[in-house]
Amino acid sequence: MKADAAQLNDWLMRIDTFNATPGEGTTRAVYTKEFYRAREYLKKEMQDLGLEIHEDCVGNIYGEYKGCHPEHPPVWTGSHIDTVPHGGRYDGMAGVFAALEVIRMMKSDGYQPKRSIFVNAYAGEEMSRFGMCCIGSRAIVGRIHQQDLKDARNMAGESIFDVLSHDGFEPERFNRDFSTKPRVHASLELHIEQNRILQDKGISVGIVTGICAPTNLRCEIHGIQSHAGGTSMEDRRDAFMASAEIALALEHLAKASDSEYITGTVGAMKLDPDAANVIPGQANFSIDIRSISAQDKDDLVEALQEKIDEITRNRGVTYQLEQLNNDTPYICSPRIRELLHESAKELELPVLDMISGAYHDSLMLGDITDAAMIFIPCKDGISHDRKESIDMDDLAKGTDLLAATLRRLSEE
Repeated sequence: MKADAAQLNDWLMRIDTFNATPGEGTTRAVYTKEFYRAREYLKKEMQDLGLEIHEDCVGNIYGEYKGCHPEHPPVWTGSHIDTVPHGGRYDGMAGVFAALEVIRMMKSDGYQPKRSIFVNAYAGEEMSRFGMCCIGSRAIVGRIHQQDLKDARNMAGESIFDVLSHDGFEPERFNRDFSTKPRVHASLELHIEQNRILQDKGISVGIVTGICAPTNLRCEIHGIQSHAGGTSMEDRRDAFMASAEIALALEHLAKASDSEYITGTVGAMKLDPDAANVIPGQANFSIDIRSISAQDKDDLVEALQEKIDEITRNRGVTYQLEQLNNDTPYICSPRIRELLHESAKELELPVLDMISGAYHDSLMLGDITDAAMIFIPCKDGISHDRKESIDMDDLAKGTDLLAATLRRLSEE
């Protein structure tokens, strides 16, 4: 049985109605009313397919399709349903509903796997609300603890712990829910590419070889606030101009790197004061560095710090640099990648091996099991944007590959 593109599209359009910004992209931040309504919709669709639903105290959903031997470690699939502000309707959701379509296909074929297959929706993959990515999958693998939920806060000063408590999720159960790491045979996630490599090559499906991991830093520059007209160019201690030079230095260092894949981004900046006729006395900005090589990433951070020392010294300003996280890149399971290639050959489906520049929940899940990913193209590589778009036929082909490979994994 082949994946039904119309069914996939229907699910994706329905969950997109749980959206804080209709007509202006999809906004469904983790732990908001839109997120909770989307969770309830997903659970209903899981129940309609006969899945047994499990949940934990951070909002992860696990939909279990029981195998003939449920005592064996299961196979996991799925993705996330939260979004960035004014984002697209396919980032994360494509993987969740592709997984659900696989179960529908299996049940229609009368197929019961040897191992149970779980369709999971991981909470808070996007970091836009609390400054922490992959909340749910980090909790599962032990990368965060209860105190981290109290430390991570949104712009209103609310912690994840407080929000979960208010919304009835009992985060005080954290140590009980995540006291032991789950036994998982394998994990396979479908996701949109968020680049244009597949589109440019005219290939519908990619097999991910490795997932780049982020190092996130926060930099604070302290200059001298003064009058925009009364202060000569020579006498300025401009916090913004120092920040701008640092951002350009990051771009230069990333472009000059010999790494197989590396990126550097300044994505958020706040000036104080933020006024047209005042030289900013303070600037706060984010730094995001990613690579498929942990060493290359560390080397870029070190080189950037040397440039920050030089730039701030020359401009007569001071700085503080805080490392928020330093995640390790993940090389996807060679065993699962081999199964993906075998399945693609049987399906007569051309595929491309490729690196993921974006992080995903699979990056975290690699801590506890063999993990791999399938990519499908997104139009012009646009993602995290209201213009994000995919071809449903590509999603159906990716779902066919997901189904064939999950069958292989579930029979091991």
